[in-house]
Amino acid sequence: MSLLVVISKRQHGPAELPVGGVAVEAVGGRRQLGKAALSDASLVAAAGGGEASDLLALAAVPAGAGIWGFVEKAGPLDLRHWHANHSEWRQAQRQIWVEDRWRVTSTKSSSPPPQLPLLSPCQVFVNHLYKVVYLRHAKTASSSLLCHFSGCRAPPGAEAAGTAQLDTSFQPLEMLSEEAIEQLWRDYFVVTFVRNPYQRVVSSYRMMARQLARDGALAASFSWPRFSADPAAFADDCEADPRCQTKGREFVYTHINPQQPCVVSANGGWAADFIGRVEHLDEDLAAVLAELEKRRPAAAPPIKPLQQSLENVNGRPCNETGVKHTVAREQYCEPVQYYTGQHAASFLAIQQQYGADIQAFKFGAGGGGLAAGAAASGAADGNGGSSAAATRWHAR
Repeated sequence: MSLLVVISKRQHGPAELPVGGVAVEAVGGRRQLGKAALSDASLVAAAGGGEASDLLALAAVPAGAGIWGFVEKAGPLDLRHWHANHSEWRQAQRQIWVEDRWRVTSTKSSSPPPQLPLLSPCQVFVNHLYKVVYLRHAKTASSSLLCHFSGCRAPPGAEAAGTAQLDTSFQPLEMLSEEAIEQLWRDYFVVTFVRNPYQRVVSSYRMMARQLARDGALAASFSWPRFSADPAAFADDCEADPRCQTKGREFVYTHINPQQPCVVSANGGWAADFIGRVEHLDEDLAAVLAELEKRRPAAAPPIKPLQQSLENVNGRPCNETGVKHTVAREQYCEPVQYYTGQHAASFLAIQQQYGADIQAFKFGAGGGGLAAGAAASGAADGNGGSSAAATRWHAR
């Protein structure tokens, strides 16, 4: 057994990779997202033999983000990644990726599909009552987080009472002018929660299996090795399945979208004040709620505290039974089982597909466990100088 681990201390200057981890490559005069090579990651591992790969997976799969807590906000979320005024730019970027992907998948090349770029517009939610922006990612407990504020279930006797209540819910941010967005980002607390890509893709796989027609051809052949080798290929599978096609390609792209492009500003720094970890959800959410209570306007009701733990509104057992829908063929209660032993190839595939997430948030053994204070000060490699960018932005 051989194991090679290379720790890279590469420093990215202003003309290289932006500090938030966004890889940008000039293609025909346009900037293209999602081309970060895994060799640029903080941890680059070459495993010789299944046991070595298993050791890496055991460290990486359960890990929370190495960048977490309060960080220096460098500016608004890059408007090209979500604003309606930049939809043509996003379509052009996706088309470049489609063509690159076709060149690989249409041949018998041993090369993996290109790394996933921004496939779907970033989701930006706002609560004007508490002056907070939430950068939402699919498969990151986002429904549970939104329900904590809005209640998702009417309290007993609410209809009978008939009393007007202040709206504590989050809503998608309306398409304001770029100037108004800049001001809102200065004034509001911006928060996001990110999830380990290895666990997040497992959740996506199980969800996609539920979309398939029972007794259909795809349901019979759909498997974890197939999905993990090329998550984007499921969009084509979905459109060929009589049940899944009602959801469509965009549904698939939303649920496999990388997280990193939706947490960075146009200048390459963070677009958030706080990065929470799904793997430490209660701990990090408690910190967010405490901060919101400190900032709470006088007219707003007190922030709803956690009742021991956040309610999981879409929780499912690790071993589902398909009564009304299909279920995943492989169902393991320990996420690392999806990436070890017979599934070692899945670990390398997801590491490549979600390399930008792994780099930017320092997931896995190379994350370094960067604490909130270090991230906020920019003292560690992970925040990579975004503190200076944030200072310039706040000073304007």
